[in-house]
Amino acid sequence: MSMLAFLEEQIGGQALGDHLTAAVNNLTQREQITRAEAYQRITELADAGDPAVIAATRQTWVRRADLGPEEAPVRRLYILERTDTGVFVAYVDIDAAADVQDYGYACALPDKDLQLNDHSEGAEFGVDLLELYELENWEPFEFLLPTVGTLGNEGERKS
Repeated sequence: MSMLAFLEEQIGGQALGDHLTAAVNNLTQREQITRAEAYQRITELADAGDPAVIAATRQTWVRRADLGPEEAPVRRLYILERTDTGVFVAYVDIDAAADVQDYGYACALPDKDLQLNDHSEGAEFGVDLLELYELENWEPFEFLLPTVGTLGNEGERKS
């Protein structure tokens, strides 16, 4: 199954079209290219699973099978919000080796990163972090789409 087929299965054709159109609009504004060229580029990147195109609010990403906890200490990430500069994620780590001092959130992060395990605010990371992960699930509310449309808020959280 192609990534585009997987995405359509997750959220439906209309929502996927809205999401990709928002990415196309953003690309044409940033790079001053034709819409046809932007659609082709965005569609190819989405089908390749490029997180810069497909990352959106209410997605769960799981650590790639070829990586271990040394490269990506958190097994699952949930995107709370997508911004122009990155993503706000909550850690959803169900590894058996999780520590017992995280109040039930089962996060196996190194001690220096435990302050990032905030399930209400999330931690902000660049979208490139998602290169270590694969999209597992996407459960957007229709009224939140297109989530790429939130691009342009320069990394500031909405209240």
